[in-house]
Amino acid sequence: MDATIPWSRWAVLIEPFTYSGRRGRKPKALKTMLRMYLLQAWFSLSDSFHPPGPGARTCADCSGLPAGHACADCGREDRLYERGRCSACALRRRTGELLRADAGSIPAPLVAVHDAIVSTTTPRTAMNWLRNGAGAAVLADLAAGTTPISHEALDAHPRRRGADYLRHVLVAADVLPARDEGLARLESWVTGTLLSGIEHAEHRRLLQAYATWRVLRRARRRAEQNTTGRTPTAYPRTQLLAAARLLDWLDRQGIALARCSQRDIDRWLSGGPAAHAASDFLGWAAEHHHCPTLTVPPLGRMTGPATDPDQRWALVARLLHDETLDITDRVAGALLLCYGQHLSRISVMTTDQVHRHDGVVSLRFGAHRITVPEPLSDLLTRLLDSDRSHRGVGSHADSPWLFPGHLPGRPITPSRLGERLRLIDIRALPGRRAALLQLAAEVPAAVLAELLHLAPGTATRWTHDAAGDWARYAADIALRNDHQP
Repeated sequence: MDATIPWSRWAVLIEPFTYSGRRGRKPKALKTMLRMYLLQAWFSLSDSFHPPGPGARTCADCSGLPAGHACADCGREDRLYERGRCSACALRRRTGELLRADAGSIPAPLVAVHDAIVSTTTPRTAMNWLRNGAGAAVLADLAAGTTPISHEALDAHPRRRGADYLRHVLVAADVLPARDEGLARLESWVTGTLLSGIEHAEHRRLLQAYATWRVLRRARRRAEQNTTGRTPTAYPRTQLLAAARLLDWLDRQGIALARCSQRDIDRWLSGGPAAHAASDFLGWAAEHHHCPTLTVPPLGRMTGPATDPDQRWALVARLLHDETLDITDRVAGALLLCYGQHLSRISVMTTDQVHRHDGVVSLRFGAHRITVPEPLSDLLTRLLDSDRSHRGVGSHADSPWLFPGHLPGRPITPSRLGERLRLIDIRALPGRRAALLQLAAEVPAAVLAELLHLAPGTATRWTHDAAGDWARYAADIALRNDHQP
């Protein structure tokens, strides 16, 4: 007699005990728990055990048995998630319940959000977000009408983190218009953090004028020219903080800004390189007659170390050939180590910058395309054709970004990309410097600027640095050869 017991029959027996998507459900008695462990142990030892779902060798229909593990909604045999439903159908039901609220139907502006959530390729992750994510609670407020669907309402929402994530979901679904989040956060930080923390009325007035008419005005101009949707704001914040610290330092010295002398500024600058960030404020203050004209000498160019050439090529070889590495890390690391691209540029690369024609793959960093050799061209092709799974709940499948981030509709951040590369022993600044030093030694500065989208002055400086490094390298080799042991 055949002792083989089909999976579909065992599934009916153990379904109540092996899995539940509902939180907090536990076996009610030791007998139930013991039965579950015994059944699981039997399956692990049985040669006749067939897993459920797409990996099963025989479905219930083919075995001539009733489908005891089929979803009640879609009928697909799969691991059931909740109340007889698979995870995708459970997600569809839970999302609909959340968005219908008391109205009985999903509000028209949120239909696109519903479709974006239920179309995810990771429904279990989306279910966890609906259960535990702060953004889901904010979404429920929007559906109930207690919170307006606007950027201003999300800015004021007490669940700030959840509201920020939901904002990206709404923008990606075209429910809210896109805005430059970097600029918006800078404006909010100036009024809500910087100025509110300054007690001196005159200092607050000066900083507000400087922030409004110099720093924010310049940031808004950059935002108009920026195509990534997020203006870099780290240095503007540094400038504003340096200005606030300078005013506080002058006050503690008993010196008014209007009577500040060059000697006073030299003393201030002796505090370290960070003090030089106040030079823009002093220039603005002199232009508007708040202080005399004062000189802040520029800081010398800090070059930093470069990755050893042998180590760099070993890293490149690993990126090109090690199939255990994630395809995202392999391509991003190769663009850094082979083409000297900054992480801030790699992170915002779009799929349009990669061109495929007649088996030839080319990249565009600036105005001109660069033909990419094998095997990097193959990696780029595989990345374009892959799922690029680093997308969060509510993201569209057809992302324009080469490296999509966790936030819907946004690319990966440079800091996150740098963290990923550090995990595989790639340091961004030394690696980029090593790549540019080699390229600058082999390619004229004008060509380097055009191909890699560098400013002409930057390309020239790299050419000079490369000449100096190669001269030092040649001298070092000569000394080694002349040395007599």
